[in-house]
Amino acid sequence: MSGVDIIKQFVEGRISPRAFEQCLHTDAALQALLEGERNLPAYVAEPDLYLYLISQDYESLACIYNVQTLLSERLDSQGIAHAVDDSHERRFTLALNAQPKWLSLPPAYIARFMADHDALDPKALQTALKAAITRDFRYLKAPPKWLQEPEWPLADDVPMVFVGQLDIRGLGHDTGQAYLFFDAQQQRFHTVSQRC
Repeated sequence: MSGVDIIKQFVEGRISPRAFEQCLHTDAALQALLEGERNLPAYVAEPDLYLYLISQDYESLACIYNVQTLLSERLDSQGIAHAVDDSHERRFTLALNAQPKWLSLPPAYIARFMADHDALDPKALQTALKAAITRDFRYLKAPPKWLQEPEWPLADDVPMVFVGQLDIRGLGHDTGQAYLFFDAQQQRFHTVSQRC
């Protein structure tokens, strides 16, 4: 199978993101094809398409959707006919619509949730995801007010309980916050800090 065929299979949803990732690491023809692709969008920091693709998280719906979109555009630019499987985009949009602003769902959490609830229709899936977020991402008084992207920690794939946050701007030149979480399984505290 050629590198183009592997790319088409991924874009069309005929192989899974994990299978595509495996091909990236084992298929020499695919690697050579992607290393030759250097005309990349401005958001890609890597020097070639291969290095960009192997740096992605193939559990993350956002990454899968972005990679699929980029590869579809590459196929279009080469005049290669293909159909795009939009299931990753739909799941990504659903997850974005279900999560509150103070949370960025961890890829492992979304993957596990989607696998456990795969039979639900989109509306029921979004309702179930909102209920799971309320149940799993607990806080004592109020959710965190992040300075940057949310970084809710997990312990063994279980979200920790948010205890509170502390202004730590006096410890440096920048504005800073320390966020305290509790791992109920291990009975330990965990701190996340952010500065801006």
